[in-house]
Amino acid sequence: MLSKADILFGKIAVSSGYVTEGQVDECVKLQESQKEHRPLGMILLEKKYVTEAQLQVIIDIQRKNLQERAIHSREKRADGLFGRLVVQLGFATSTQVNEAVRVQAKVEEDIFLRLGEVLVKKGFCTVDQVQTVLEYQKLRIVACNHCQTQYNVIMFRPGASINCYKCGNALAVPERVTSVSASGTIENDGRPIQEDPGQARAPGS
Repeated sequence: MLSKADILFGKIAVSSGYVTEGQVDECVKLQESQKEHRPLGMILLEKKYVTEAQLQVIIDIQRKNLQERAIHSREKRADGLFGRLVVQLGFATSTQVNEAVRVQAKVEEDIFLRLGEVLVKKGFCTVDQVQTVLEYQKLRIVACNHCQTQYNVIMFRPGASINCYKCGNALAVPERVTSVSASGTIENDGRPIQEDPGQARAPGS
């Protein structure tokens, strides 16, 4: 059976213009006919449908994609607690939270929106209410005054020195938060939250 990693690998190979869907299908059938599982990427390489350089590009894209999915998976688990707190604090009803979750699921193929962002966009919660819930989760929104990028920081300590991962400038607590969007979650020592080792390995390689 074709693994999720191989499906992702094939999609990236086609979208990158390196192979056709027909070539991928041919290699998938060859893969399924073999007793021992072999990565789709190796079969494409053996068939000379991709070069070693192209294979490495696909693997790099796949690895980044898997890392993002792992991070999003972790953040979605945190969203489960966020949704329960929203209801417990009386900021929104369970029906509204469930509707926001459905919206979140529909758009995640293209972008990842945190549940708090969706609740604000739908008008179910205010920015201040989302900040209150984040504080219950020991999170604090900090921002870069240079590029305007925002992050969630776990167990934020006032005075902590944390730099923006986009432009390198220092992050600070904004005087007033007008948006709850965040480009990532950061530990209070400045380390970005990542998945467990090995989760980001590209099985298509």
